[in-house]
Amino acid sequence: MQEIPEGTTADCFLAALAPFLAAGQVAKASTRRGAGGAVNRDDTEIRICLTALHAMGACVSSVLPCKSSSLMGEVETVQSEKMAGRVPGVTVSLEAVKMDIAEEAGSPSPLLEAVMAGRILDMERAQAIARDIAKPDYTIGKYFQDLMATFPELHLFGLEGMSVDTLEFKRDVLYGGRVAGDEFQRTIGAFFAIYWLLRSSIDGKHGFCHGVDDSWRPLPSREGESDKCRVFYGDETIWKYFQDLMLDAGVLVQKGSKLEVDSETTLALLVLTALHDVMKVSLLLPVVQKADAPYRGYGESEVIADHDLAIFYLIERYPQLLPSLSSLKPELQSSVQMVLSGLAFNNGWFVQAEAPPGAVLRGIKAAITSQNKSDRQVSKRDLSLYFVHWLTDLAGAEPSPLFGCLKLTSQLPLPVLKSFMESVKYIQQLADRTETEVMESYLKDRWKNAQPPVGPLPSGPEALVKTRLLCMAQGMATQVLEAFDKLSDADKEVLSVEMSRTGTENQSFSEGFVPSSVRARLAGPAFLVYYGPAFLQRMHNDSPLRRLEILAEIYRRARKLWPATNDQAGSFVTLRIDAITIQGKWSSSDPELLLLRMCSNKQAVIERKPEADPKTTNVQEENTEILFAPEMQNGPAGVDICSQEEMIRRVSSEILNSGRWYRKVAFAFLRRAQAGEIITTVVDGKEETVNTAVDGDYVVQANTRWKENYILSYATTSAAYDLATPLEIPHGREDAHQLRKDGYRCYRSRTRIRALRATEEFLQRHCPSKKFMAKWGSPCSVEVDDIIAAQVSADSEVTEIYRIEKTVFRETFIPEQK
Repeated sequence: MQEIPEGTTADCFLAALAPFLAAGQVAKASTRRGAGGAVNRDDTEIRICLTALHAMGACVSSVLPCKSSSLMGEVETVQSEKMAGRVPGVTVSLEAVKMDIAEEAGSPSPLLEAVMAGRILDMERAQAIARDIAKPDYTIGKYFQDLMATFPELHLFGLEGMSVDTLEFKRDVLYGGRVAGDEFQRTIGAFFAIYWLLRSSIDGKHGFCHGVDDSWRPLPSREGESDKCRVFYGDETIWKYFQDLMLDAGVLVQKGSKLEVDSETTLALLVLTALHDVMKVSLLLPVVQKADAPYRGYGESEVIADHDLAIFYLIERYPQLLPSLSSLKPELQSSVQMVLSGLAFNNGWFVQAEAPPGAVLRGIKAAITSQNKSDRQVSKRDLSLYFVHWLTDLAGAEPSPLFGCLKLTSQLPLPVLKSFMESVKYIQQLADRTETEVMESYLKDRWKNAQPPVGPLPSGPEALVKTRLLCMAQGMATQVLEAFDKLSDADKEVLSVEMSRTGTENQSFSEGFVPSSVRARLAGPAFLVYYGPAFLQRMHNDSPLRRLEILAEIYRRARKLWPATNDQAGSFVTLRIDAITIQGKWSSSDPELLLLRMCSNKQAVIERKPEADPKTTNVQEENTEILFAPEMQNGPAGVDICSQEEMIRRVSSEILNSGRWYRKVAFAFLRRAQAGEIITTVVDGKEETVNTAVDGDYVVQANTRWKENYILSYATTSAAYDLATPLEIPHGREDAHQLRKDGYRCYRSRTRIRALRATEEFLQRHCPSKKFMAKWGSPCSVEVDDIIAAQVSADSEVTEIYRIEKTVFRETFIPEQK
């Protein structure tokens, strides 16, 4: 063991350590704190185990001191095989975090508030970064160190990979489908893109295209780099796009024949970058507070699952929780708020036609055309600053910042990137045109200018869907469009109708461009299939035809969860399909249960249940649709199991005419479920279902003799139980103490059903196999004297049929009085 002499500065240490960090070798550092617990940068004690520096299988641990913003125990451990092109990061020890204080104060994000407590932006250092960023002697190593020492929010990424139940770091587990630490690497990649773009006349092009060497010096070329990268480096058009955009944004200013960096606008851009993706750390997602409800479709106590909307919420309502934002001067703070909160614009959604016009353009349209004098109207400079931020965020999308901006230089086709850059002119048209008109203009231009050409502009009911598929599929456009023509008429109609909905009030695409039925009846919600473009670009083992069939089925099942109504024409719902897009390879031939599950009134997610047995896997009784399932055996003697749709068709009339209304009177005990928790439901000694919880679910313990447990989604729970008025757990119960200890509270049910008894004759007529498919995709066994229950809509339509075991029914339901 050898010590670096006390007094060695962190700057010198970083420079000395950089080659080993870049190579994925071993170092370990610890910082000594001064009075009050703050790190003293000039009193840093660093110990390096030199004998381990050459151990290829070891790990990297590094601490970068952070004046006035360091957290106790910040240290990252990254497996060497994951270190290629990555910078050292941090994880957070929560031993000094006072969570109870933040929770008692009713914080929307107690963990965020607790971790950021007392932290401030190091303004002096932040201004120095913005001032020096384009100076020849300001190295990227120094820049990285300054970033970590300046922006407190960067340390929140140290929570990536922590389990929501134990808050313990799990290094080898995929978190949200990505390796823990990737979001931090992407954020640093965006910071590096800013650095390189502002130095394009010095060494920025080298770093942007080729990355840096083991000493963090920009490379003039990289061994094995793609032809795309070399073409990108030499394309003057794309560099001119970048320069003009930064001039429009005010990041660069023209002074005579020279370009100079505007330090204040650059500071705002740096703060934007520090804040933008912190809500991708799921533990930090805020809960809508009572005073703010409803908030953009989310009700009180609902977790805002969309990371963009989550940061908007905090910026608009609780900016004091974000030290870098609250430390800025009012005018710069306003600029950051406008880009992150006021615009609410996702350029990727627009350029790839991923979202309906209402979802992608409504916020920016409102900001541009605001007539409210109390609102700040968006200027061309604001728009351009947003696009600079979007560009650098995309440039850092690959979690290997030391290798350069691989997403742009080596992966995204250059023509597509140029179309991204050209999209700015369409956004500026929103001052005079509707969201739908702007989207239609863009889609038609993309078709006309497609390379290779794809023929004349289509017309008729399938025109709009074809133009959207062209943008979504990008390099796979030709194959996807050919596959569309081979789809069944039913699938073509579903895609044509659903992808033509605008998500805006009183707006439709032009006549002859969408199905006439869509124009005749404006209805919604429209659907945003999140990761839809990636789904059509990453085929893996599937054919384009199969992918389109799956996409049609996703829309079809989503519409069952959200029936189209006139009053929802101006709204949209997000369907997250990353489970079959980015969370490892997936093929439609995989033997697994695949579900589309509503997790709030604004979002549904696809869930994969690898090799799950539908006979023992419970999907929620409500708010879940099955997309695909492994092959299941038919009923006895070759009699098919009746589907849910067929069962509804067969028994609806009889239940509505002969059935009776019942009200559930028994209370139940509920607690919040832990994500990943597995609950087995057992009644009378028989295992009935097994289910796995996700964020937002509740565990219900029935108030029956069997005390069976089962899982319900938040939407189902809030509909079935009066969550606003919990009751006291009866003290006379022998298990009252254990229920309280386990976190249960008592709630009264408000479930109402239409039901009748299953006689032998009834089963012979309607369900001879004595099984039918429940709504959640599993076979449901029914015996004589069991209860056939129906959920009935306000317009007297049966929406679901299910079975209730006869003794459970007697204990929990009573007839309604006439």
